[in-house]
Amino acid sequence: MATSAFCNLKPSELQLLNQYKTTNDVKRKQPVFYENDAVKGLHCVHEGKVKLFKTLNDGSIQILRIAKAGDLLGYRGLLGNGKYIATAETIEDSTICFIPKGRIFEFIASNLQFSLGLMSKIASDLSEVENRAINFLQKTSKERLSEALLLLEHSFGTTADGFINILLTREEIAGFTGMAVETTIRTLHTWENEGLVTLHKKHIKLSDKIKLLEISNIEE
Repeated sequence: MATSAFCNLKPSELQLLNQYKTTNDVKRKQPVFYENDAVKGLHCVHEGKVKLFKTLNDGSIQILRIAKAGDLLGYRGLLGNGKYIATAETIEDSTICFIPKGRIFEFIASNLQFSLGLMSKIASDLSEVENRAINFLQKTSKERLSEALLLLEHSFGTTADGFINILLTREEIAGFTGMAVETTIRTLHTWENEGLVTLHKKHIKLSDKIKLLEISNIEE
C-alpha cells in the first residue's frame, strides 16, 4: 500500500496490518461506499481509479477528486463525524484494500509518524480540492475545462497513442469542472474542430497543449 502514512508503520505493524487488511476486486461503475453512510474503516486504491462525488439537488454530480493507485479513501469521515462525506464509485475495474477503523485507530494511538502522515495527507487533499474550487469559481467555463484536461493528463499520464489515461463520460467531466453537460459537449466539439483536442468515444487527446494552456489562464 504505497501511501506516505503506511510507509511510516514499523515492519511489525505492517505485518499486523496485512493480517486485518482485506482486498476486493470491484467492477467498473460500482460503489465503494455512499455519502453519509457510517464509516467502517479506511480504503486504499491498489489498482484502478475511483471518483469521489456529491449528488446535488438537481440530480447532477460534483466530483471532488479522482483517486488512483496508492490513494486513500474515507479518511476524512473516519477522523471527522464518522460518516463518509461523499460517494466513492469506481471509474474502471479496480482493486480496493480495506482496513477496519479499529485497527486504524490503534495505529494512530501508537505511532506518531503514522498519525502525522495521515494528517498531512488530509491537509494536502483538502488544499487541492479547495484551491481547485476557488480557482474554478473565478474562471470561465472554457478556462475551467482547459485546466481540468491539463490536470487530468498531468495526474494520470497518457496512453501509448497520446490519449489521457483515464476514461470519463461527458457527465463526469462536467461534474469535475462544475459545467453544464451541454456546455462541456459543445466546447469539446468546438475544440476538436479547431484542432485543440482529438476525441474518440471517451478518449481525449490534447493535440495543442500550448493553446489549451493559454485558454486555461493558469497562473505560473
